[in-house]
Amino acid sequence: MLNRRQAFGALAASAALYTLWRADAIAGGAPGDLDRWAQSLADLNRELAAGRISLTQWQDGMAALDAGVDLAALRGYLDFERLTAAMTFPDKLAQTTDPNLPERINVAGIERHWFIRFFGMKRGGAIIPHVHNNMVSAHLVLEGQFHARTFDRAADMPDPSGNAVMLRPRLDDTLKPGQLITMSDDRDNCHWLVAEADRSFTFDVGILELSPTRLYPLAANEYSMIFVDPTAEQEDGYGLIRAPVVSFKDCAAKFAA
Repeated sequence: MLNRRQAFGALAASAALYTLWRADAIAGGAPGDLDRWAQSLADLNRELAAGRISLTQWQDGMAALDAGVDLAALRGYLDFERLTAAMTFPDKLAQTTDPNLPERINVAGIERHWFIRFFGMKRGGAIIPHVHNNMVSAHLVLEGQFHARTFDRAADMPDPSGNAVMLRPRLDDTLKPGQLITMSDDRDNCHWLVAEADRSFTFDVGILELSPTRLYPLAANEYSMIFVDPTAEQEDGYGLIRAPVVSFKDCAAKFAA
């Protein structure tokens, strides 16, 4: 629980960042606009890594920051065409490449590991269903179209006969260029995307290892991921899905074969 001073500090930080996000919502594509977008992204990550805003405030901030961004200009700014030109999609798993923000953007002092990344896949390709431990991410569609499903992570169910995660369905919809989803430990922790166009890409922002004190009964892999099967029957009376934990190999075989 926050004490009064911490609570007022968090409120002030949230108000200041909200003003920044709204002021810097990029409708145009001038280099200066995109520099302000990039700096706002770095500042938002810094605020979360320092614990000055909550996980869901970061999610809302990313949604506000990316609202109305000029996708064509953003692609040029992040060198999208060159970085993704060699992607041939030999299977239905996502291919990735990492752009860089310009050196003039101040990224110093972000106290947790973070990344920006392009994910690309062909029609039928998938970001296979998984939950995360101690991580946030945002996924902005740059090209193509996705069937997106998200779930809240209600509870972990460790069991010697087979671990599972209890999921509450949240989103089941089509995402087109300019639309995004976000995830955190507190909201939409599980996600699953399936490409519905021959070349479908997202631009992702993620921050890992956010809380050294937030522990889960189920351990994640080195990428903070736990693969699950959310297609099981719903539990009667509760609207929850008991999603078995599965290996990467089995999850890929079922959802990206």
